[in-house]
Amino acid sequence: MARDGVSRLTTVCFLASYIWLSCSLQRHSLIDQPRLSSFLLLFISGSAAFIASLFSKWLPGADGRFDSEAVLKGMQSSLPQRPRRFYVPCIIFLIVFRLEIVHQVMRDFQCASEGVEAFLPVLLATYEFFSHRPTQVVSDEPEDMWGNPLEDFKNWLISSPISLLFSTVLFCYGVFMVGDFTPKSTYFCSTLVNQSSFTVVIQWLGVFIDAIVMIMFWRVLSWARTTKSRLRTLGGILILTSVGVSVLWMGTRISQHREIMGHHPFRGIGSLYFFDVFSTGLLVSTLFISTALWICDSTALEPTAIATFTSGILASIQSVLLIGTYQQTSSGQPLVVLSVISVGFVIFTYTNSMRWIVVFKRVFLMLLLICIIIASTIFAAVRSRQLDRHPVDDLVYRNRVEADRWLRHATVSTTLKLAVAEYKDRHQGRDPPPNFDRWFQFAEQRKSVVIDRFDQIERDIRPFWGLRQQQIREGLEILKGLPDIGIIDIADGKATHNQPLDPAQKLMLDEAVLMISTFAEHLPDMSVAINLKERPRVLVPWDDVHRLTMAGSKTRFQLLPYGSRKRRVDDTKLAEANPIDASRAPLGSVAQPYVSAKKFRQLEALACPPGSAARGGVNWDVRDFCSPCIKPHSEGQFLQDWEMFLDPCHQPDIFNLHDLHTTPHLYELHQDLLPLFSRSKTDSFNDILIPLIHPDIKQEPDKTAFDRKKDIVFWQGDAKGSQVVTPQSILGGHRHRLVHLANNASAVDQVSMLLGIRAGGKDRFRYEATRVKEANGPLPFEFSFTNAEPCEDANCQLLQREFGFKEPGKALENRYVMLLDSADGPPPDLLPTLRSNSVPVLASVFREWYTERLMPWVHFVPIDLRYHALHSTMAYFIGLKNRGSINGRPQLTDGRKEDARWIAEQGRKWADKAIRREDMEVYMFRLLLEWGRVIDENRDNLGFVP
Repeated sequence: MARDGVSRLTTVCFLASYIWLSCSLQRHSLIDQPRLSSFLLLFISGSAAFIASLFSKWLPGADGRFDSEAVLKGMQSSLPQRPRRFYVPCIIFLIVFRLEIVHQVMRDFQCASEGVEAFLPVLLATYEFFSHRPTQVVSDEPEDMWGNPLEDFKNWLISSPISLLFSTVLFCYGVFMVGDFTPKSTYFCSTLVNQSSFTVVIQWLGVFIDAIVMIMFWRVLSWARTTKSRLRTLGGILILTSVGVSVLWMGTRISQHREIMGHHPFRGIGSLYFFDVFSTGLLVSTLFISTALWICDSTALEPTAIATFTSGILASIQSVLLIGTYQQTSSGQPLVVLSVISVGFVIFTYTNSMRWIVVFKRVFLMLLLICIIIASTIFAAVRSRQLDRHPVDDLVYRNRVEADRWLRHATVSTTLKLAVAEYKDRHQGRDPPPNFDRWFQFAEQRKSVVIDRFDQIERDIRPFWGLRQQQIREGLEILKGLPDIGIIDIADGKATHNQPLDPAQKLMLDEAVLMISTFAEHLPDMSVAINLKERPRVLVPWDDVHRLTMAGSKTRFQLLPYGSRKRRVDDTKLAEANPIDASRAPLGSVAQPYVSAKKFRQLEALACPPGSAARGGVNWDVRDFCSPCIKPHSEGQFLQDWEMFLDPCHQPDIFNLHDLHTTPHLYELHQDLLPLFSRSKTDSFNDILIPLIHPDIKQEPDKTAFDRKKDIVFWQGDAKGSQVVTPQSILGGHRHRLVHLANNASAVDQVSMLLGIRAGGKDRFRYEATRVKEANGPLPFEFSFTNAEPCEDANCQLLQREFGFKEPGKALENRYVMLLDSADGPPPDLLPTLRSNSVPVLASVFREWYTERLMPWVHFVPIDLRYHALHSTMAYFIGLKNRGSINGRPQLTDGRKEDARWIAEQGRKWADKAIRREDMEVYMFRLLLEWGRVIDENRDNLGFVP
């Protein structure tokens, strides 16, 4: 139908708001509070509809749609049937019920069927089919008994509701097929924990409810005589619906216990959440209002069909652009789906008499789709799906070069004079701390290969330059009163600790004091708080850390030569002139004794910089693989940049894929910057890393040569490590997903594998979609849980039923040892495996003091925690030749055993060279020298000048 400019603007607003919402809701802080968010969005939308009604004379249909002349002439009215009185309360009830279905589906989203919503237009077309009333045209002309049969068939084909229904089914089925192209996450649907059939059933029920609500809305709004009355009717329905949702929200809040006890609200979450509510509310309001105006000008089917078509055509074009990558292994299927969607929608525009599609004429859209299909076909034919070299070949070579470059950069200084100059060059002109010469002599005596590169120390301590010394001391006093905190006192050249009652904790502090005693005479007096638990505890919002870092970077010793540093930086005038005064904010008691997994993920998001993917909200889509999340740190399917992988801020999906994020935080969690030293942390935390010897780790020499080990990829975890089990940790925990992938994969689970082929007389490689069970066959995976004690608690019994237990095995008897984090810390066997003749296959999110010294693909094989490249990576080293068939053919890929042996040797040699006990002492000496200056009242004037 022809449209005026205002009507076209309405359709543009509809489509723009729909696309924006579809893209932004992938990660959103509103998802964590579904009922509250629904209430606020509905209330904002209803209010916006009332406000829009005040400007109704500039909107479509301002003069009403009743055409009395048309009725008098006997022409067909475009009005639907008159609505019944019970429609409005029924709409309100159905919307509330539909939102509850959405919440339920999202709780088990990994079990949801993808693309079900694409059939909403089919239901609306079915309604039109059964409610179709043929047009009765009154004419004084006699009927032509000898009309043209072809012309009659053409008219019937265009006007028949069967054609409309067929075309709708055709393009909707094409949109549904697009869902098959989306790779799936390893977050799995359990037969014990989830009810997958129920989830799919209520998905379909939700689509039926959507159709009913759309039809009722169409009939109610269409019989409103003016745009003002339509918008006010819409606003009233939305506000009344928001009241119903708020009643449910308050009821659930009253019935449930508070998730976090004994604290005031977290800083930053409220402002971020309400900003998202306001911005999203504007988009939802635009979508509701434009939809209401559009359906009154046409039918409920038209905007729904265009939205479905837009989603499908964009997704299919994206699939075409990914042809030849691990995300899209087939070149023909995306083209077929693109053609089905295009042909089906073009037929739909004719059968629905749509001359304009948003702002495009029908002919122009048809020509555009033809051009897209032709261009996609050419692109698919030209795009090579074959690789001349295996990506791991290049990764091993490049990282070997990078390891040599790193070592040269870490060992520039051969004399004290060069070491001082190098320090100043790397620290913006700042002099080294006092007794730097003693440290340099100590490092030389210990034969340390790392002299100049201590970036981790600099990153850890830099924010504390923005705190006053009094604040640091206050933070230390807070820590002294907390459990599981060890205090090491250094005074008069001697180190002692506070003698904790736990023997393991006492042994850890004994070892630390023993190391410090070798250089304690060169340290200033200080007290150091040590975190004796595995999990880090200081999680400061990024905004606070940034302010402190900027405040510390403005001190004058970085800008003036040493001779000009006689005045104190805390001079009154200078302090008043400093625009960043975060260092003077008093320390609060923002400490949480218990934090639920959901709130913990929110706090981690606040630790990321504004504009980062994680700051925008936690990724709620646990079913689908997040390819944008891995792109910054990956080369194709394989992990390339280990340092970037450890940063969670660009990969919000990782918050659903690790036990650290999916289990509650049971210890004190601090949002103030406190001087706490920990053995490990993730990049979100602000603990200071310190070398500590874990009392449970015992290193025995590995006397078995690499060639004599079993050709097996081995991992075994103790069930006792899962002390806290939640549905999220069972289904998304990094250890549980690995065991499920190897042992419990379903018949429909697929993985993309890089397989060898023979083409043009040369060996080449190509990504192919493979059933997980079939991919597991040739690869010797042995992943399991073990439990030495009888299962008595419910958590242990659930693990046993879901995964089963096996007898304990010896990891170092195998060539490849998979190293996974515990729920609270890094892999406990990382250093023993590095010092062995086995290949460390590492999947971790934690840092330790030596992490920056390890190079992926040189000292260990890196594996992304999503495990999407596990099969391809291990097939490179182990080989697939003579190990059975995959995808119906024998495989040609030979194993790179020599590369695996080389990585095992390099890891062992480097650990014996740069991660010794002596290196721990050198690192700790340097760390405590830097810390001693930071806590000194005269720190801005302290420095070593040769």
